[in-house]
Amino acid sequence: MSVPDLKTIQSLAEVPDGALPINPGSIEVTPEGVLGIAKPPRPCKLTFMADGLPFNVAVRHEGPEDGGGSICQIWADVGHVPYTAQAPERRRALLAVLRGIEGLPHVRFIVQGGQKIILFSEIRLEHHASPEDLFHQTTLVLQEARPFLRLLGQYL
Repeated sequence: MSVPDLKTIQSLAEVPDGALPINPGSIEVTPEGVLGIAKPPRPCKLTFMADGLPFNVAVRHEGPEDGGGSICQIWADVGHVPYTAQAPERRRALLAVLRGIEGLPHVRFIVQGGQKIILFSEIRLEHHASPEDLFHQTTLVLQEARPFLRLLGQYL
């Protein structure tokens, strides 16, 4: 067994974020035989624009005690349901469309507080989410939601 160099010893001496106390899974050996600190992937948050809406993406990684997977969420604020006094016909039509949009495999449209319309998607992965996973899920959400966003846009 080779003796670790000073840089490796120094990295092991640094206090890793959230890794105290050190447990058996805190230190790993790389394929090259170098000791290192096993840091779980950090959660991430992203935003992007599509069809004129700001979308949000959040990824949270679970610890080994929870299965070690990831939870990916994508959401967007679509708009608001008008009050009955403002536009009764638009309100009825919009709520009828929203009631008709149920059972989609990747997307849900949620009316929060009776007014705010949110597009929401969540997927649980059994592994840590990769950029390819996020891109795939985002593409599925946009493909599935786009026709309904166009339909809802007529009434917003």
